[in-house]
Amino acid sequence: MAKIERLEDCLEEAADLIKSGEVIVIPTDTVFGLACDACNREAVAKIYSLKKRPASKSLQAIFPSVSRLKDFGLFLPSPLQLLAKAFLPGGLCPIALVEQGCPLATVRQEDGIFSQAVRVPNLPALLKLASLAGPLAASSANLSSLPTAENVQEAALEFGDSVPLCAFSDLPMGGKPSTVVRESESAPFGIEILREGAVPAGEIYRVLSDR
Repeated sequence: MAKIERLEDCLEEAADLIKSGEVIVIPTDTVFGLACDACNREAVAKIYSLKKRPASKSLQAIFPSVSRLKDFGLFLPSPLQLLAKAFLPGGLCPIALVEQGCPLATVRQEDGIFSQAVRVPNLPALLKLASLAGPLAASSANLSSLPTAENVQEAALEFGDSVPLCAFSDLPMGGKPSTVVRESESAPFGIEILREGAVPAGEIYRVLSDR
């Protein structure tokens, strides 16, 4: 069984595990997740294996701040920059576009377009972990198509034999997954909501209508 610890108390250990290629359970501001080094292809593949997740479904990448995206060849097209300013850190997951040379192993290619779903969660300890270990590839802590773990004990029961650490935080989680949005010139306000979650669609459209 994996070690269960408060993330705020084991940041250095968690960062070392991530940098050594391990997958760990992490808390976020939305739901529990599995996380690893987003630049390590073998570690990313382990997340897919642990979750039994189809390869066609991409992973998110967690960053310590929006400003760090450019350091990894990512940028947010307008109007996603406006939404990021309004809702990040928080439960928004914008789809960034990817420039040549991006080192992430989580980049999605579709119709010749390279993209990456990004998260900057409203959880200070997790942002610190992403700063110490680098961008984190992440997906919810559940087997594919099944409900995500509601607490760290459930996550440990599900994955504890396969991961070295299950971390939690005393800060509350929203319980809903992040809201995924991408640029779409043909859609209202120039964005398409791929999944409505922690950030309601009404709040997104309100911000865009006020610009």
